[in-house]
Amino acid sequence: MPVQPTARERETICETDRLHMTATRVPVEHKTADYIFETDLGALLAEYDAETRVVGFTDAEFFAGSVVRGSGIVILLSPNLSQYERDFFPRYLLCQALGLDLTPLPTPFAVEVGPLLPGVPA
Repeated sequence: MPVQPTARERETICETDRLHMTATRVPVEHKTADYIFETDLGALLAEYDAETRVVGFTDAEFFAGSVVRGSGIVILLSPNLSQYERDFFPRYLLCQALGLDLTPLPTPFAVEVGPLLPGVPA
């Protein structure tokens, strides 16, 4: 079994290596939709080195989004979401970021994968 870095070592890891480290640190049995939807959200976000942020987008059609970078996963949430939606969307988007096979969400909750910036591939 590989030796895991200490908290101090993790702080010094290059940002591009942090997401890879998280992906290899999380046990395979924790990379399932069942696990992601049944685990306490706070513990889940810590395990995947992910965070949620409520953003002030004015677009009424925006519900949530995720940014996956080497430094971790940031899940952006609309301030207009219900408590259930603030729990559901981070889990669903984490599954999407991991490439898990999920039933597509009904309209109007279509999930699109696209670049964060024009001209930068997703």
